[in-house]
Parts: sequence; C-alpha cells; structure tokens
Amino acid sequence: MLLSSMIVAVRRWAYARSVANELYNLDTRDLDDVGISRWQIRDVARKAARDAIA
Repeated sequence: MLLSSMIVAVRRWAYARSVANELYNLDTRDLDDVGISRWQIRDVARKAARDAIA
C-alpha cells in the first residue's frame, strides 16, 4: 500500500513537471490564448497531474 502510493506520487510529480516545462516554454501570448498566466503554471500543472493520474 505504501509503495503504491509512493509510486503514484512520483508519477504525479513527473507528470506535473512535464506539463509545467511545456507551459514555461510558451510565450506570454500563447499562455493568454489558453487563459493562464505565468504565475498559475505550477498550480495548473499540479491539477493536471492529479486529474490524469489516479
């Protein structure tokens, strides 16, 4: 049980990092197009990871 929750946590962290990196590579105009600002990237990435990996 503990091992599986650790694996899920690591997978979520890796996914969130990947999403955040992709978003940080966008310019401000592209971020405006999708409706987020730079200061929201970390929160958006974490939420995406929680929603994607159960």
